[in-house]
Amino acid sequence: MSLQDVYRRRVFDDATTDERRARVYVNSGELGIGDPRPEVELMRALVEAPAPQRLQVVGPSGAGKTSLILKVVGDMARRKLDVEPEVLILRVGDRPESLTSPDKVMKLVLDTIAVEEHRFSNVDPRVLEEASADQRTRTPTQVEHRGEIAAPVVRYSATLREAYETVGFGSNAPRVRHDLEDVLEHVRAAGYRPVLVLDDTEKFIGPGRDGELDEVSVGNLYHHGVRVLGELSVDLVVAMHPRFAGVERVQEVLTRLAMPEIEVPELPAETEPPALRAILARRLQRDGIEGELADFITAAAVEELAVLYHERDSDLRSVLKLAHAAAGHALDRQAPLIDGRDVRTAVVAASGSV
Repeated sequence: MSLQDVYRRRVFDDATTDERRARVYVNSGELGIGDPRPEVELMRALVEAPAPQRLQVVGPSGAGKTSLILKVVGDMARRKLDVEPEVLILRVGDRPESLTSPDKVMKLVLDTIAVEEHRFSNVDPRVLEEASADQRTRTPTQVEHRGEIAAPVVRYSATLREAYETVGFGSNAPRVRHDLEDVLEHVRAAGYRPVLVLDDTEKFIGPGRDGELDEVSVGNLYHHGVRVLGELSVDLVVAMHPRFAGVERVQEVLTRLAMPEIEVPELPAETEPPALRAILARRLQRDGIEGELADFITAAAVEELAVLYHERDSDLRSVLKLAHAAAGHALDRQAPLIDGRDVRTAVVAASGSV
C-alpha cells in the first residue's frame, strides 16, 4: 500500500469516533510508561472498588482523556463482569446552558436517557471491545449491537419508558432529582452498575496554548453538576483539564467530594525510538495498511512530531492532525513518504489557518 492510501483513509489523523478511539488506543505500558498506569487505576475503581466512585481523569486538551475512558469501557466488557456497567457519557461542552442550575444538569441526564431509548447508556461496550480486542490487521466489521441488548436492559428500559410517559420523568423541576434517583434505582435493580461520564469539558478553554478559560462554565460544571451528581448513587467520572484547578468553585467541590485524580500520562521524551512511533504504527496496523512505519514516514519526521508534542503541552490530537496534513504535503510534491520538510510545511499551514 502507498502513502496515498494512508492519506485517503486518514490513518494518521486524530480519531473522531468512539469505535476508532478504542481501536487505535495504545496502552501506557506499551509506550514505556510505568506505574501507576491510568488504565489499571480506572479499571480498578470501576470494577473492584465499591460503588459509587467519584473520579477525575486529568489531562490537557488533546492528551487522550476520552480515549482512555472508552478503552477502559471496552476492557470492562471483555471481562464479562457479574455486575456489568451501564455507561452514559454527557458531552457537557456542547451544552453549557444546561449547567446553569442543578435541576438543568439532572434534566440533561434524564433527557439523554430518553434519547437513548430509555437506556442508561449511549456507548456500546461490545463495539468497543470488538474494536480493541486483538492485533487485527484489517478494519473490523462494524456490527450493530443495539438491537441485541440483554433481557434485563430491555426490561428496565420498558419500565423507564412507562415512567417517562405516565409520570413525566424530567418534566417537573421540583421532582427532577427524585426522578433521576428512580432511574438509577431501576438500573441497579436490573443488575447493572450505572456509570456517568462528564466529557468534552475542555471546550471551556479557548484554542491555543494560552486560550481563555471560561470560568463561569467551569464553575457551573462543578458547582451545579459534579457537586450534585456526586451526591447520587452513581459512579461519576469527570474529564478535567489541569487549568480547572485554578477555579474557586472547582476546589470547593473537589474538597467536598475528595475526588481522586487519574492522570493521562505524558509520552516519555527520552525513549528511542520515540513513543509516538508506536502510536503511528498502531494506526497502520489497525487500519489494515500493509508495511512498516518506515515505508510511510522517515524517522526524522517522527522525531519532529515528537518534539512538537512536548512543545504543545502533550496535545497529541494536534500532532496527529499535523501528521495527516504532512502526508498530504508529501503527496503534493509526489514523494513516497513523509519527511521533516512536510511536517514543517504542515505546521506553517496550520499556523496560517488559526
